[in-house]
Amino acid sequence: MFKFDKQNINEANLINSIKKEYDTQLNYMGVTDGDLTRFSWSQNKCIHITFIKIHADTVAGHARRYLFFAQESKQNKIEYCDLYDKTASFDFDQLSMGIEQLIYISNHNLLNILPDKIIKNSIQLIISTENSNEAELIKDIKSFGKDFAKNEYTSTKSSLESRGRIENFPTLNKQIFVDKYHFDDMLHKINDNQFTDEFNQCLFAYENQKWFLCAAGLGSCLEHLMLLTLQNYGKEKQLGYNPTASNYLKAFTKEPISLESRQLTYIDTLFGIRNSVDHHNSGYTQKMICDQLMEGITNVFNEYYVTSLSAK
Repeated sequence: MFKFDKQNINEANLINSIKKEYDTQLNYMGVTDGDLTRFSWSQNKCIHITFIKIHADTVAGHARRYLFFAQESKQNKIEYCDLYDKTASFDFDQLSMGIEQLIYISNHNLLNILPDKIIKNSIQLIISTENSNEAELIKDIKSFGKDFAKNEYTSTKSSLESRGRIENFPTLNKQIFVDKYHFDDMLHKINDNQFTDEFNQCLFAYENQKWFLCAAGLGSCLEHLMLLTLQNYGKEKQLGYNPTASNYLKAFTKEPISLESRQLTYIDTLFGIRNSVDHHNSGYTQKMICDQLMEGITNVFNEYYVTSLSAK
């Protein structure tokens, strides 16, 4: 048993439920026995899951945030640590979500973490509203297994595939962009010359390590992608005159998209980290923020734009 936000949790039952979600997702994706070696929690392998309650300065109301990660272990284990107060600092709030936050926690001796031992594909951020009940939080924790399997599948799949040459992409990081984000497919499906030009300029800035320009441009691309999504539904008038990020978020909460609170907080966070980039950030911090924005654009495209195509 361990205590999670004042509630006693049966550790064995919870980790068994997470493992079931993981295995179910592997089966759903069609992973065969011969492919199981690619996955960190398959066969007889064990992991140690840690999830941490962290502080966050968010624009869209109050939210609880939990940072999850896993490490290889001799037995399956899960533990919870409340670092909300200890991470309530401006420096922490400026960090990109994920490994950078874990490095901060390790460097400040808030938790005994060896960053190089963390299974990178296991890192996840779960966001819940302040009024979420405990049952909803436990449900989110169980979904860690599903998303963990999906992340590992996506990450390892790209290394097994050969892809053709994509024109008009930066040369330095071309394979990274093609394998991880599939931006070539995204731009082909959107088929909007202005968006393509704007987005490729962001990639050019990224390649040349102009992080401030890249982050600002990616924030604009995110708004443009949300506009194109609304246009597919014929709902762009919901934005009003000269819309800001908050207008885009509000429009996405309405029909037919009906953005849920956790998804709303996620997209709001993307705009927040876009605004956090300035000339005082280290290059590493700025790059991580740009990476997070690229990941966010990919998620918005997959989850919302692709769905909206059926309404055109």
